[in-house]
Amino acid sequence: MAGIGFELKKLFKNRGLMANVRAYLYSIFVTVGPIVISVVVITLLQFLLKNIGIERYKREVLQATIMYSFIFSVIFVSGYCMMLSRYLSDRLYLGKKEDVLPALYGSLSIILIISGIIGFVFYYRSPLNTIYKFFAYLLFVELIIEMVLSVYISAVKDYKRVAYSFLYGTLLAIMTGYILMTYTILDKILSVLIAFDLCILVVIILLAYEIQKYFREKSTLYFNFIKYFSDFYLIFCTNIFYTVGLYAHNFVFWGLPEMNHIVENTYVYAPSYDIPSFYAFLSIIPTMVMFVVKVETAFYEKYRNYFYLINNGACYEDIEVAKNEMKNVIFKELVYIMEIQLFFSIGFMILGIKLLPFIGFTSNMIDMYNILVLGYYCVIIMFVIMTILLYYDNKRNACLVALNFMITSFLFTFITINIAESYYGLGFFIAGLVSVIFAIVQLIVYFNNIEYNIFCVQVSWKEKSGGFLSELIDRINKIGG
Repeated sequence: MAGIGFELKKLFKNRGLMANVRAYLYSIFVTVGPIVISVVVITLLQFLLKNIGIERYKREVLQATIMYSFIFSVIFVSGYCMMLSRYLSDRLYLGKKEDVLPALYGSLSIILIISGIIGFVFYYRSPLNTIYKFFAYLLFVELIIEMVLSVYISAVKDYKRVAYSFLYGTLLAIMTGYILMTYTILDKILSVLIAFDLCILVVIILLAYEIQKYFREKSTLYFNFIKYFSDFYLIFCTNIFYTVGLYAHNFVFWGLPEMNHIVENTYVYAPSYDIPSFYAFLSIIPTMVMFVVKVETAFYEKYRNYFYLINNGACYEDIEVAKNEMKNVIFKELVYIMEIQLFFSIGFMILGIKLLPFIGFTSNMIDMYNILVLGYYCVIIMFVIMTILLYYDNKRNACLVALNFMITSFLFTFITINIAESYYGLGFFIAGLVSVIFAIVQLIVYFNNIEYNIFCVQVSWKEKSGGFLSELIDRINKIGG
């Protein structure tokens, strides 16, 4: 976030409409750029398949392959990336830049072994063509590598080169897909999958080059970051719970016989629910952008000033003024984000009713889409509050919010699907509503007792010595050296 924040502050210093437009466009790219690019690439390649007359069931194979690769790569790596992000931030803060690149190598080696085995076992039993399975497996692995690299990208200040990396990958994928489908005898869905693999591979190569160019120094502490799992396991759990909660309602529908669809005895999904869920998810993009802008340009300044006064022995009156200013900014910007996102959510619902029938949505799918938009509205506000709690190192309550969301997402979806078809999607909305209320209560309670939480409940920053894990990691690092 630091690299993003510095750039945003520079852009917002310039007054005028165009300066603000540039700042928001920059925010859109760094926050949701990969999502938008992936959607564009997949949509264009699917459009090509449909236009050249490829059967629907073959397009479903490709759709399921990409969906599974994205969902399970995110789930497997989300908590892991959270830990890496914390480790990277601490190394940079302490000025130990030489430890950053070795942690990348060490983390990739571990996560690729674990996820690689899981992916191999999954595709080993699949009756899909062996060549197709290889490229499907490759996509899953590539997405995991890209997500790990994305942790490091925020520390690389040259965002233009990062933008070009995604742009080059996108253009190459579209051209390659078109050439393979038009001028070769390869199976058409295999051609698209190869093109998408190539897109992610190009992005990985270019991002890895930028990261290695920025972090030139190297130590021998390849696995030092593993120690963070014992000290900050709540951060790891928070991201895992939140990510699983995002897809829990989909998983419940995958197990519903009248809704699920089995593709080539490999993939199970519920297209009549998953597709409305995907489009509803896109409605929260405005908050993903606004939150970064508001945190880095409004909240962070008050936050930093408050702790600066505490750490430098300011008088009680000044600290109290700074605290009230910080609290006012947080709640003011939170209400602002809620209002703007509500405006966009209603807009998405209106547009969905008018436009989605043109791409095959039935009336039941429209109803599910509308209730899911409201559900995602609650979820993204919950995510904002959860992130604010983590800003204050309130890991326990942030983890409780994420755990509550995961459990209620499973529970209420399971309950509502057993009532009637008209209740489909309502379970996710109730889970989001319960979770956002729970998160708001946690935030209010924290700020009502902020002095106690800051001065009496903070963990010791002294490094822990001893312990089997620390000793084991030290020995592994020495061997690596």
